[in-house]
Amino acid sequence: MRTIGIAGLVAFAVASFLMVASASAEKRGVKIEGKDAAQYVAEQTGKAYAVVIGIDAYPKIGSLRYAVADAKAVAQTLKQRGYEVTELYNERATKRAIESELRTKLLHKVGEQDRVLIFYAGHGKDEKVKGGKPMGYLLPVDSEREDIPATGVSMGTVRELADALPAKHVLFLLDVCFGGIAGTLPRGSPPAVTEAYLKQITRERGRHLITAGAADQEVIESAQWGHSVFTYFLLKGLNEGLADQDDNGVITAQELYTYLESRVFGEAQQQGHTQTPQMAELSGEKGQFVFFTSARPLPSPPPRTGEGRVGESAPAATPQISGATAEEMAAMKKRLEEMEKKLSQQAKPPKPSESPKVTGLPSYSQPKQTGKEITGKDGAPMVLVPAGEFIMGSNDGGADEKPERRVTLEAFYMDKYEVTTTRYAAFMQATGRKEPGHWNEVRLASHGDRPVVGVTWHDADAYCRHYSKRLPTEQEWEKAARGTDGRKYPWGNDEPTSLHANFGKSGFNDYGVLVNVGSLEEGKSPYGIYDMAGNVWEWTSSDYDSNNKVLRGGSWLYVARYLVSTYRNRNLPTLRTSAVGFRCAQDAR
Repeated sequence: MRTIGIAGLVAFAVASFLMVASASAEKRGVKIEGKDAAQYVAEQTGKAYAVVIGIDAYPKIGSLRYAVADAKAVAQTLKQRGYEVTELYNERATKRAIESELRTKLLHKVGEQDRVLIFYAGHGKDEKVKGGKPMGYLLPVDSEREDIPATGVSMGTVRELADALPAKHVLFLLDVCFGGIAGTLPRGSPPAVTEAYLKQITRERGRHLITAGAADQEVIESAQWGHSVFTYFLLKGLNEGLADQDDNGVITAQELYTYLESRVFGEAQQQGHTQTPQMAELSGEKGQFVFFTSARPLPSPPPRTGEGRVGESAPAATPQISGATAEEMAAMKKRLEEMEKKLSQQAKPPKPSESPKVTGLPSYSQPKQTGKEITGKDGAPMVLVPAGEFIMGSNDGGADEKPERRVTLEAFYMDKYEVTTTRYAAFMQATGRKEPGHWNEVRLASHGDRPVVGVTWHDADAYCRHYSKRLPTEQEWEKAARGTDGRKYPWGNDEPTSLHANFGKSGFNDYGVLVNVGSLEEGKSPYGIYDMAGNVWEWTSSDYDSNNKVLRGGSWLYVARYLVSTYRNRNLPTLRTSAVGFRCAQDAR
């Protein structure tokens, strides 16, 4: 944990700028004057510059663990997206060097249409003079604990720089907890990204700052993630499009902030801490950075343990738009059109007379409803999934979903519904098990039929074992979800709607964001099992790797592409979030 006020890993948001990506056929892409949003923004802005600062080794102040590694990962990602990046690490990140870059060199090369990103990963501190307001300081490598005002880089300098730079858009990304800059934006859902709104925020100047937390809070970091919690969720939100809360392919700076505020605060709470990201407007202008999501999430395994695919950059083939020439823009547009055509072809469901095309695999008829149900020891109905083969995986999915193959399973029973708060309350009463996350928000009278959330893998495993059940393997989960005909979703190949699944929402205020289990009749699987897409991610017994367990099914928070029955998510078994629940399985005897 970084315990000096502004612990730094601004790495997160920089990655956001990096997601300038290809438009997706799955997205409701915003069109501006008949152009894709990415193309329009490229025409409204010039070059993109970044100064990336990372400091681990402080001679006179306590060292950090991940600041330099994260800064380097961010710098590399930015370079791949066409940013001109200046890097200052450890002994090179002196006060003189930092102020020279920020005050002098940037001013001489930045133009009025350009945009600038300042990324800082290191220590920071608030200082308060008696009778005055606190002032935040970033701490260069040569800072002295006894004389922070003289040896640190003040937030006053940051504000002056924001005003002085001629660039159209400036964003400071500081993974710090501090209260030294006024102008925090009001909370609440960000405006919908319409054509008029996107025109305004890309046409006008804007200066913003995002920090990891408020004054007197601590930034949490962990070896499990290899990052701070702020960076961890930031990268996941951008790389997987989770911060795109209206699923239109565009992430505004405020939309990103809203996502981070919810996720970081929730995770910190689960660890017994308080950390609430802050966003500050440094001028009265209405412009702001805009980020773009990729056509598909990037499910590469993390370099360390943790939930997010952190420390990794998107493929080099992602089109660059910042500072692009007309020729480059034309090439990008052509590539976008090719990708859209390919994706639209992939998205077409098979004709009624066709079977799914699976190379080297037999076609299957629709599984017959056996009608056989039993009641588990917890009182929950369970449905029989007969023995036999099914098609597992997808040749059109992520690398970890490939290839499509035949898998043979013994017969088993699967809970018809996700485990509810009512059933979990009975389990806690019977066993004395600790309350899961968000339990203080449960009102059994109105939420009794909602799926329980905030459970770790160990909680879910203990529940199932207590009632002589077990967690399903991911193979069992996938067969129960999609049957034997290779369908894309539990209900078939039609794209999901609110009649099929609970998905694409934002902000867990209480259990009201969830729906009662079994309430979405149109979304049930071929075996009559409910909510296997959306509502909550579901733990399985399977290992993703040596550190993470497999989760399946998408959730209320995630957009439509995560509802595909073959999609594999993973997380640490100790994770507690408002998007994860479970159901149990049982051997058929």
